[in-house]
Amino acid sequence: MKYYILFTLTLITSTFAQWGNWGGFNWGGDLWGGDNNNNNGGNNNNNGGGVAVSGDVIKIMPVGDSITYGMGETGGYRKYLYDNLTQKGYNIDMVGPEGSNSAQTNGIRYDDNHAGYSGYQIKEIPDWGRQQGNEGSLYNKLKSKNAVKQAQPDIILLIIGTNDMTANRSMDACASDLRALLDLMLADMPSNGIIFMGSIPEFTAYGGNAQRVANYNNTVKKVAEEYASKGKNVKFADVHGSLNGTADLGSDQLHPNGGGYKKMGNFWAEVLDEYLKSNKTDDTPNNNDQDVDNGTCSSKITKQGYKCCAQNCVVIYTDSDGTWGVENDEWCGCGTDSNVCVGAQGYPCCKSTKKVEYVDSDGNWGIENNDWCIIRN
Repeated sequence: MKYYILFTLTLITSTFAQWGNWGGFNWGGDLWGGDNNNNNGGNNNNNGGGVAVSGDVIKIMPVGDSITYGMGETGGYRKYLYDNLTQKGYNIDMVGPEGSNSAQTNGIRYDDNHAGYSGYQIKEIPDWGRQQGNEGSLYNKLKSKNAVKQAQPDIILLIIGTNDMTANRSMDACASDLRALLDLMLADMPSNGIIFMGSIPEFTAYGGNAQRVANYNNTVKKVAEEYASKGKNVKFADVHGSLNGTADLGSDQLHPNGGGYKKMGNFWAEVLDEYLKSNKTDDTPNNNDQDVDNGTCSSKITKQGYKCCAQNCVVIYTDSDGTWGVENDEWCGCGTDSNVCVGAQGYPCCKSTKKVEYVDSDGNWGIENNDWCIIRN
């Protein structure tokens, strides 16, 4: 079965690659993996309205140290976050220079891309890093990989600072480094992107204690509020408060255990769900959003140089611009009032079969004419 899926994906990828980029979507990279990068250029990030809402692709970039990486449990909180949000109906694309487009742990299939680096400090190069090519600085790593500009995330989830605490760095130094890191990321994010600065979990290894963790988390909160007061899209998120102190630590007394990571993932999911709902825009169409070709095709599609499809076309992709079909090997806009089934990932809806061959976040999959189709009812 796996080999068949791989063959099918390879075949359809080569087909879509002939059509190239359209509507801001790259069939050769964004859909089937690639490097999850999108060179849209950087923007100064000020309050510019909400990001995507349910139905659009929402690009989330987890950034941080070994807690973001998931030390102690593969995928850490990220797999629970992805699973929770997709179950809520969001179309999530986890982005970052590390990981893979698909992984499975504890029965959860998730997008594994991230920017989590074990042992890393905010900006300062730790002692161990000087012996390994000056590694260990999250600031330097993101800058050298051009990570944020390449990924263009709508949302960054930042948890960093545990290793600065084990290195006994001062709060003033950490605050300065956090500002530098925020400036670096904000400069390369989309103008309406947002950074959530998370507090770090409790830890007792390497001299960690509740007071020191509390002092650092207060520093994180102050920096986040400082940037928000300047109109920057930065918010504080109390990850620490979602955990039960040391009871949610693993045996190393430094990283969360499985239960702790699950709590973190569910916490982030609730934070993002609330944020996305509060920023949902009115999608009610008006006369200016319709194209005169057939009275229903979105003008967002025709303004890109594409024509409207014939009535009752087959919808094979949907994005914030509208519904898309293909006619004469060219992309076109399907009528917004057409009563047609929406496929998934470039595959059509099944016409007759109800036999489920495979299940993922898009729904139930069947096979017709030796190819995949999505079962919608």
